[in-house]
Amino acid sequence: MRYLVLALVLGCAAAEPDDEELWVGTDVAAATTCAANTWCTEAQPITAAPLLHGVWAVSASDVFAVGDGGAILRRVSGTWTAMASGSTQNLRGVWAASSSDVWAVGVNGTILRFNGTAWSAVTGVTTADVDAVWGSSATNVWMAGSGTAYHWNGTSFSSFGFAGTLLSAGGSGTGDVWVTGENTNLHHFTGSSFTTVNPGAGTSSFFVVYALAANDVWAASFFPGKETMHWNGSTWVARTTGGGIWEGMSALGTTDVWGVGGTRTGHWNGSTWTLETPLGSSAQMWSVTTVAGNAWLVGDAGLIGHRTF
Repeated sequence: MRYLVLALVLGCAAAEPDDEELWVGTDVAAATTCAANTWCTEAQPITAAPLLHGVWAVSASDVFAVGDGGAILRRVSGTWTAMASGSTQNLRGVWAASSSDVWAVGVNGTILRFNGTAWSAVTGVTTADVDAVWGSSATNVWMAGSGTAYHWNGTSFSSFGFAGTLLSAGGSGTGDVWVTGENTNLHHFTGSSFTTVNPGAGTSSFFVVYALAANDVWAASFFPGKETMHWNGSTWVARTTGGGIWEGMSALGTTDVWGVGGTRTGHWNGSTWTLETPLGSSAQMWSVTTVAGNAWLVGDAGLIGHRTF
């Protein structure tokens, strides 16, 4: 459903491969050096480059990306390698507590976990699509998809149901968790239960929610002039991007927030969003991750972008 909404907003839809080849190789892409403060593309190692939908940096030297057909890529010390996922399902999100505890989620109830040596399937949780995963620790991991949010406490899963279709999960700790998506507004978990929040964006549909702290939360929609809404601890404030519609967000600090979507990237400096189209007019970007000194984005046709600061 997310792709249909973007097609209506942007005038084009992301192309998704029909085939579901199982990525089991260990192909390697050569390391790429990027000029500081400039986005550049990095080579990925799969010949039939899949749509990449999620990316997460554990550190500047260890980054994971996931995508269609069970594709999982890992960047270690500058070099991207294809990992054996054991799945042919389209993967949508990835998050890591550490280099030896990584979660990937996708369609048809796909939940995968990496223990530092191999990926394995986590079964029996759901058969519905899972679009997002986020956590604050190995014992506080949240997943969202269809109309349900799932919580892993280190031992078992619990679930919470909502109207609409969940697409994103984020937070800043065990008592500050957010989920959102299409036709559902925002839902905020403070430790025991969820409350529904309408930030006043003119729509109940949001593509992403991102929290730096309990008083520093972003939600992104497609509503003109209110493409991002910011919670400062007391009120929601509309922060127009000037037309950027974010599918992914990440931040290095309150005045250093990044968004990606369509062909555009955006940077919030504490007072305004600045837009770029850094990787060409045909690039379709879905996710971004940041760590000190670095940012990566991923998108269609195996797109990987990198920026150093």
